[in-house]
Amino acid sequence: MWAGYGGSAAGWWRSGMRVGLGLALVAIVGSVYAAEERDEAREVVHLSPRVREVPPSETAPTIERQTVAPFLNEYRLIDSRATLDDTPYVVAGEEGHQLIGSGDRFYVRAGEEAARSRAVRRAIYRPGSVYHDPESDELLGIELRAVGEARWVRREGDLDVFEVRKARQEIRPGDRLLPYREEPLSLTFSPHVPDRAVDGEILGVPEGVNYVGRHTIVTLDLGRRNGIMPGAVLALDASPAQVSDPLEGDTLHLAGEPGGMAMVFESFERVSYALVMEASRPLEVGDGVSTPERSVLTSLEAR
Repeated sequence: MWAGYGGSAAGWWRSGMRVGLGLALVAIVGSVYAAEERDEAREVVHLSPRVREVPPSETAPTIERQTVAPFLNEYRLIDSRATLDDTPYVVAGEEGHQLIGSGDRFYVRAGEEAARSRAVRRAIYRPGSVYHDPESDELLGIELRAVGEARWVRREGDLDVFEVRKARQEIRPGDRLLPYREEPLSLTFSPHVPDRAVDGEILGVPEGVNYVGRHTIVTLDLGRRNGIMPGAVLALDASPAQVSDPLEGDTLHLAGEPGGMAMVFESFERVSYALVMEASRPLEVGDGVSTPERSVLTSLEAR
């Protein structure tokens, strides 16, 4: 973008001579500076298209990191009992203590696995909610919640000795050790509507509340096998109500009412975590999840 100043950009005439010096304001990529124009060959700059990484502030909508930050390491999901059984676990504290706190040392049964990765930062987890498919009762996942952090100290026979670096609550025998997830959770993905129709429900609320509202994190019974990836926007619907016909006496099912929208920020094979972006009515565990109309993306951007 050129803005000429005075006369012509090529210069002006003086005493029968053209003085080839002018002043132009040049704006390049948001910055403005003064540049001289001379009667000499100008450098030709060839432009070519390139990918520009858009800062998170220019994308819409985005999820605030502090809203879902606990899920970086606060929660983990194991998709089978066999996988859970293979994870290192706490045997006991020193001298057989059953309750272990910050600074205490404890014994872990982990085979050679812990000895091979001594420098790996470890998080201590306690198995919690077990999620099953509401219809088939298939195991979808076992949720683990962090109770502390530990560092490897030494190997003693068949056991490994760890020291508690941080404890959110008392650590107990049976708690599991997993490598600390160092990679950041992506929060700058592009919102999108799933390519195919999906039909699921809210399995649970990791924070343990009964009702779901805006900015609540929920667990869904949809995952990668359903085509659900981070950024997927889903519609939330209140469960169909059952009423009794006052005259006939039979049971009638009333259609569920639209309840809001959620965006998936982490997905596993059979389960995903999503943040409720909008809630027009109170929702609860068991309410439906489905593919929304594509116009919902326009609605989110408008906000």
